[in-house]
Amino acid sequence: MNDDARKLIYGTIVAFLVLITAWIGFVYVSACGFTLTCPQGAPLVVRTPIPTLIPVGHAQVQPEAAAVEFNKCKVDATDLIGAWISAGHPETEPFPFTDLNAQNCAGTFADIQPLFVENSLWFPGSLGCTSCHNAELTDRSAGLDLSSYEAVSLGTRRVAEATSPGTDIFGGGDLEKSLLYQIVVKQGLTAQGHSPDAEPPQTILYAGQVVAEGEPTPTPTP
Repeated sequence: MNDDARKLIYGTIVAFLVLITAWIGFVYVSACGFTLTCPQGAPLVVRTPIPTLIPVGHAQVQPEAAAVEFNKCKVDATDLIGAWISAGHPETEPFPFTDLNAQNCAGTFADIQPLFVENSLWFPGSLGCTSCHNAELTDRSAGLDLSSYEAVSLGTRRVAEATSPGTDIFGGGDLEKSLLYQIVVKQGLTAQGHSPDAEPPQTILYAGQVVAEGEPTPTPTP
């Protein structure tokens, strides 16, 4: 091998090593900068990301919430009980009534029962009627149990036996003759029970359903 060939081979090897060294140096400087302690080489610390709110731009429009149909009737609680009694106090069939906005409405016993069992419904702090008028306190409450429709119907006979013949919790369909009317309307309600000195309650609630125009008003079967 002559000297020219040897020089060519050595020159090629040296050039290759210089190129490799320059490439490694370029990569190191690009990743770590001009420092011997490369921060990118440190172990990755896993942290819980902190959620951030994306600011809403002026051009962004929030979607409108879907409209919720509300067709409950605004009615006085005593008027609702009166409509139920006047309609023959049905258990499952709807009964008609007119709400405070003069709309034709239909209710069921499911609208009546909360008036007997729920606390703080007639006024804040009031106890539900069934706190006294239940199956365990029939002697104390003149045999009147308001915990269910069946109990109310049975209570009609018990009240009649405990008071006087002809006494009817429903008044035979006549609201003003019914015992419920005498208790709820004539006698005021207090946290301790009934009191003739208390003002009659006026409780406004949303109950029943609005009867759409053109639909027949429900008529309970006697």
